[in-house]
Amino acid sequence: MFSLTQPLASFVAQAFPDALFYQPTVKPVIALTIDDVGDTSTQLILDAIGQHNQKVTTVEQQAKATFFLTTSYLMEKKDAIINILDQQHEIGNHGVFDRTHADLEPEEFEEELLKAHQELTEETEAKIKWFRPGRGRYNPTMLQSLLKLSETEEYNRQFALASMIPLDTYMLTENPLFTVSYVSQFVFPGAILVLHGGSMRRSKNTVLALEKLLLELTQKNYRIVSLTELVEQH
Repeated sequence: MFSLTQPLASFVAQAFPDALFYQPTVKPVIALTIDDVGDTSTQLILDAIGQHNQKVTTVEQQAKATFFLTTSYLMEKKDAIINILDQQHEIGNHGVFDRTHADLEPEEFEEELLKAHQELTEETEAKIKWFRPGRGRYNPTMLQSLLKLSETEEYNRQFALASMIPLDTYMLTENPLFTVSYVSQFVFPGAILVLHGGSMRRSKNTVLALEKLLLELTQKNYRIVSLTELVEQH
C-alpha cells in the first residue's frame, strides 16, 4: 500500500534527524503508540487491545503498543505499569506532567526527564527506551539531556515522534469515527500512529477508535507492534 504521507514523513525525518517519525521498511508493519496514559482509564485501552487479540487467529495478528506514561497520572500502586507489562506491551517516558516540555528551562526539563524515568522504573520491571516530548516539540538542550541519559540507561538517542499530527485531543475532532478515518490516512509500512488516553473521556474515545482501527489494519495484513519492535525491522 502506497501512501502520500510516506514521502512526507521521509522529508520531515531528513529535516529533523534527532527524532523518529517512521521506520523505513517494506514490511506491512506499523507501531501503535498511546500518549498521556497512567490513570485508571488506561485499563480501558488495555482491555480493548486485549479483546482484539483474543479474536485474531494467529500470534502475529496480536497487537502490541508503546504506552507513553505521564507519571503524575500514576496511582500509588503503579497498577498501570504492571498491567501494561503483563500484557507484553512497552512503556515509554512522556514526562511527569502533560505539558510542552520545549517551553521549560533546560535544568527543569532534565529534572523532569530523570524524575519520570525514576518513577517509571522504581519497583517495576520496565525497561524504558523512548522519550516522547509533549506536543511533539523539542530543542537542542532537551536533546543534550536525552543523550546524557542514554549514556547510563537504555534510551534511544532520538525523540519518539510519529508519522501524523494527532487530532484526538481537540473537542472538535475527538469523535472516534473521525479518528479512525483520519488515522487511516497515515498508514503505510513503518508508520508510527498515536492516540491518547489521560482521562476517562479520551480513553473511551480511543477504545471506540481502536475497535475499528485494529480490525481494519489486521484485515489489510498489517502487523501492529511496539515502537521498539518496529525499529528492529529490517
